Amino acid sequence: MKRLVLLLCIAPAALASDLVGSVSCRTCHAEAYRIWAAGPHARAAQALTPDQRRQALCLQCHSRDEQRESQVDVQGVSCETCHGGGRWYQPAVVMRDKELARLFGLVDPTAQSCMVCHGGQSPSLKPFDVKEAMLRIDHWTAERAARKPKLSVWLRERP
Repeated sequence: MKRLVLLLCIAPAALASDLVGSVSCRTCHAEAYRIWAAGPHARAAQALTPDQRRQALCLQCHSRDEQRESQVDVQGVSCETCHGGGRWYQPAVVMRDKELARLFGLVDPTAQSCMVCHGGQSPSLKPFDVKEAMLRIDHWTAERAARKPKLSVWLRERP
């Protein structure tokens, strides 16, 4: 009987989604969140028609995480689409140590990560240039840090 109670207590946690949502990333990564929120990835699902929103083929790129969400509202291409579900690496104590965060599931995306959706099978009208695209979504380099606006300015701009 004790085993059954223990199993019933543990099962929901084991089946829960590993997603925490992009808003939880904003707490520590305000500048990266600002860049993402203003970019095309945050609005990728909005480019779909209502019929396309029901098609797994379209959602696999325009809103990959929406199919595996639970209580977290995930639409578009979120932080976790590229960096992996944050449930285990998101706590600050883990994120302070980059290697520990990687052990807990943080993914460092590569150009190949982009090609999953932007590769040869993509219905895009324009050929995909990885270097150009990385510059457009840059939220991690020293060049980005040099142009980083103050957080207080960004917070005033938010509705």
